Amino acid sequence: MARKTLQRTTAPLYPEHPMEEHEWRLARARSKMAEDGLDALILARNVNVFYMTGSRFVFVGMDQPSALTPQSVAIVTRDADIYSQRFGPFDSDEVPLHTALSGQIELYDDETELVSILADYGVGKGARVGTEWGPGLTLGINPLKFLKIKERIEKELGAEVVDGSPTIWKMRSVKSPLEIERMKVAVGAAARAMERVYDTIELGMNELEVSRMASRFMLEEGGDQVTHSQVMAEGEEAVNLLSCDAVDRPIGVGWVHLDIGCKYRRYGSDINRGIFLGRQPTSEERHLYACRQGINELFDRTIKPGVSFDELLSKMKAYAESQGCVVKEIGGNLFAGHNIGLEPYQPPNLIPSAAQPVFQNENGQVIFEPGMMFTYEMAVELPGVKTPFFNIEDNVVVTEDGVENMCGDLSRELRVKA
Repeated sequence: MARKTLQRTTAPLYPEHPMEEHEWRLARARSKMAEDGLDALILARNVNVFYMTGSRFVFVGMDQPSALTPQSVAIVTRDADIYSQRFGPFDSDEVPLHTALSGQIELYDDETELVSILADYGVGKGARVGTEWGPGLTLGINPLKFLKIKERIEKELGAEVVDGSPTIWKMRSVKSPLEIERMKVAVGAAARAMERVYDTIELGMNELEVSRMASRFMLEEGGDQVTHSQVMAEGEEAVNLLSCDAVDRPIGVGWVHLDIGCKYRRYGSDINRGIFLGRQPTSEERHLYACRQGINELFDRTIKPGVSFDELLSKMKAYAESQGCVVKEIGGNLFAGHNIGLEPYQPPNLIPSAAQPVFQNENGQVIFEPGMMFTYEMAVELPGVKTPFFNIEDNVVVTEDGVENMCGDLSRELRVKA
């Protein structure tokens, strides 16, 4: 085993974001660590290492915890900010020096060196070390190797290794102004691409052709990576077929469901709309769509800092019922949308407070905060009537006095090409 300490003499040449952003994220991490009684936090998932250090590893957003090679790790203590990168042969010493914003850089060829690194940076007897070992997160270190590291930390350092996933989710649940701006670019690119799809799509086009077209449009409109481009036709032979991507077949008469998204500088969008091709919607379909549209408008009026998730869900349920509709539950809970950012699904989600205790305040409520980002996404049905799944998925950010729809230029009106 080998370990190497690098001395920084210059600022990074290719930082992913400014130093002020790095310091904001570091301060937020330490604030949440203090709330949860953690003396150190080890981050090994690629997406978390990127968030904490800015190091632009190619697999950000992809988890490979069973890899045999050492994985990049970020360590945060109360007074240290450490980036530990894989020790060759693929990367030279210049890679972490030129990309990571961390104040300290420790290289190794085996993650068990993390034990000595923690010791050298003041983690000792009685300390609590948070890791990604817990529900809701994928461990970024080979699990068998992690168990050895955990055992050594506890025996040799006298420290306690605990589940740090609540701390990690809380520190990432509120986005910085820079993160919000990057999200707006990604959402805007997807929204403009959706409008172009509406202008171009015609009855009889191939689903796969439309999917590829939407992907191209998102890149042309400013996205730098396509995350998904689903085209799901619900014609006579495929009613409510929402469990597959685009397939190589012509689009039939009826509702065509479009679920697309792209990334900009690692931050991703996720929008959803649809269009009727070849026929007019029925009166029941128009009524259900109007109910779904009304829920989005209700959310626009309701969401603001200090409002609880439970209040929002209660109003949604009451409104749907007033229209003779019902909102379907998922796992026994109302579901109204999900959090977005570096990952498309991350807590907190728009579900009851009781289902996500990590985010509850002293009154047992999960409260909207400025900088939180969500999609509006719920399944609404008209009892006894077979209708398509109408989704009007907007991407929004909570502001100081309300909520901003980042794809506000994309109409919520029902689209028809009959």
